[in-house]
Amino acid sequence: MRHMSILLLLLTLAACGVGESVGVAAVETEAKAKEIEAGKRLEAETKARVEQSLAAEQRNLRDAESGNR
Repeated sequence: MRHMSILLLLLTLAACGVGESVGVAAVETEAKAKEIEAGKRLEAETKARVEQSLAAEQRNLRDAESGNR
């Protein structure tokens, strides 16, 4: 019976460590997911700015060409 008590105590202590590891992993995973989403938003914003700049440059080029003719 004493061995069972010790075994139960050891299993309980081990389970606490596992639970903590799983909790830490979950928090890290959530943080990484937020970081990825922020990166995707930044990428979309940057792409939109580049497209706006290219469109403005094309307008300027057309205006310049039409003024030279």
